[in-house]
Amino acid sequence: MNRVMFEPTEKQKTKWSFVEREMPSDEEFKIMWAKKHGGKINGWGMGKRDWAKTNLAAASDYQIGMWQGRVDAANHIPYSEERKTASYNYGYHIGYTEYPEFRRGIDKKTAEDFDKKYMGVI
Repeated sequence: MNRVMFEPTEKQKTKWSFVEREMPSDEEFKIMWAKKHGGKINGWGMGKRDWAKTNLAAASDYQIGMWQGRVDAANHIPYSEERKTASYNYGYHIGYTEYPEFRRGIDKKTAEDFDKKYMGVI
């Protein structure tokens, strides 16, 4: 079976022009956290986790990975970890595992367009 590859549109490429930021050190993050929370550092670890997730999801690789995961799930291709980047793998995981919710959340026209482009369905 040939794998169908996701190809972003020009509009998507423009919209997804994010660059991953470098992760601050623990000490830098604790200082940033304390400034936002009245000098307290409790909870900074969860805050750093959320920062990392947001940073990964802001990258264009995340979006491409998410859409490739959806395309693979739609075509019943087994889940694969491609290891292009952490952002890509995070997006791929979300796209692949949440594909049923994606299908329920889109309108009929969008579903038909997706099927036609990525599944060869008319």
